[in-house]
Amino acid sequence: MNKDRGIRRRTPRGERALKAACISAAVAMGAPAAAFKIDTGSPDLELTLDTTLRYNAAMRTGERDLRLVNSPAVDEGNWLFGKNDTALSRFDVYTEFDLNYKKNMGLRLSAAGWYDNNFPDKSRSDPRFATVPNYARNEFTPYIDRYYKGPSAEFMDAFAWGNLGFGGTSLNLKAGRFAWLPGEFLFGNGGSVSYSMAPNDGRKSDLSPGASAKETALPIGQVGATWQINNQFSLMGQYTAEFRSSRISEGGTFWQVNDTALEGPTFISNPAVRRGESFQGDKGDVALGLKWSPEKLEGDAFGLWLRRFDDKTPSWLSQIAVGPNGSRIGRAVYAKDIELIGLTYNTLLGGWGTGIELNYRRKMPLNVRSGFAFGTFPGLINDPGMEGPRGNTVHFLMSGVSTINKNALFDSGSIALQFDAMHLAKITSGANLYNGEGGNPACTNNLVLRGCSTRNAASIALSFTPTWQQVFPSVDISAPLFVTYGLAGNAAAVGAGVTPKGSWLIRPGIRIEYLAGKYKHQFDLAYTARGGKTGNLATGPGAAPFFASGLANFRDRNYVSFTYQTAF
Repeated sequence: MNKDRGIRRRTPRGERALKAACISAAVAMGAPAAAFKIDTGSPDLELTLDTTLRYNAAMRTGERDLRLVNSPAVDEGNWLFGKNDTALSRFDVYTEFDLNYKKNMGLRLSAAGWYDNNFPDKSRSDPRFATVPNYARNEFTPYIDRYYKGPSAEFMDAFAWGNLGFGGTSLNLKAGRFAWLPGEFLFGNGGSVSYSMAPNDGRKSDLSPGASAKETALPIGQVGATWQINNQFSLMGQYTAEFRSSRISEGGTFWQVNDTALEGPTFISNPAVRRGESFQGDKGDVALGLKWSPEKLEGDAFGLWLRRFDDKTPSWLSQIAVGPNGSRIGRAVYAKDIELIGLTYNTLLGGWGTGIELNYRRKMPLNVRSGFAFGTFPGLINDPGMEGPRGNTVHFLMSGVSTINKNALFDSGSIALQFDAMHLAKITSGANLYNGEGGNPACTNNLVLRGCSTRNAASIALSFTPTWQQVFPSVDISAPLFVTYGLAGNAAAVGAGVTPKGSWLIRPGIRIEYLAGKYKHQFDLAYTARGGKTGNLATGPGAAPFFASGLANFRDRNYVSFTYQTAF
């Protein structure tokens, strides 16, 4: 995802094989790529300008399940579009400009734009809750209008880089806005050493299927360095100069269950609790890394990372403070000063490029109980006293990628796997606020179904793409399949990247790639279905009769999506 431009380094066999397998998988899942070179008249100066155009459409195919719409806090997203409605009709453009001088210094600029003429001006409530919408008068706020409807645009990358050679070593420096995500993850970095090293644009992942990692990893102002000491050792470092939040799908939209999230809605509870400005983190994240590629192991690489950072994920979405007159305000609060120590390892194992990560985190934000109010505002409005529970956690992931040669079923193929697991070692603060074993008195049975966190959790994700080449002249056809499944528990840590037990997502598709001259046109048609644990747990008057955990909350929002993209 990140690129250390111009550094000449040994590429060991195992590492090279892993990269080759990753590239193969990325090609199978990624977007068309092209590069327009600008003639500068100088062999020392290279200028390239790349533009990716994408159109996405989606139609809801699932019938609304009214059991999932049992509260004014979860109705608007489900009611925005009905079965067979067009839920998405969006154009995206992504442009990249690169300057490279003598392969020793340069700069990069990129920008993204979007427009969806299908997105409505007003939210839609369940008729039972029509008088208490999360958007005042059911009118989407300017924030929602900008990011969901448009037309709008934003700058992405904006950084300079340079290589310095001295004493037989090579130092690569970057300064500006860019995203840097080291590690061995393939599908999500919630369990990686790079967790929260750069904000993630989950909203774009939902709204623009086919968007590349460089479009969904949000650049952040920082200075980064990689010092290649010799063929075996390199040192890496990061210092951030700003804070940016990760983005999630906003409340009241088709892609979000919780109508109160995050920056868009007017109310957390109408009219009792208005949404206030988020209490975000600060600049000054620090990361130090050491990479060791021992020659005797023929390409295996070990990594050690030490980090101190503020969470880019909204750690606690709706912390509520009570005013002197009884009025209430709710806001998202981001955990600060998380500490991480982690190990990484990659190797070639039986034809698989294999990566392993293990990391320990102190003061990690944990899932919080709802219904708590914290002191009074404005006294507490910028106070860490509005934090939720924290704890020490252990995270593990293992990934593997491989290619499949021509056989009787297809010409070529790629397969990628990722296993994620986490363990809550200790609750260090706010135990009474913790929504899980040892915190919430209601968490005594049916923990996953109740949404309670568990000490241990694990899940797996798989991507498989068979390809048939030259089915017609200049036409390749492939059938991407993505599946994720929760194996055990419900992760205690916020943003852990572990799917709850029994939750699942499946996305089969068909892809046609047509090469016209030097330009590739890619067409994707996919079907997405999600589900998970559901059940009735009513124990008395007023108890909620129906529970749905994890991805089961999307069980009625299956959809078909179409994507066209090209690049020039």
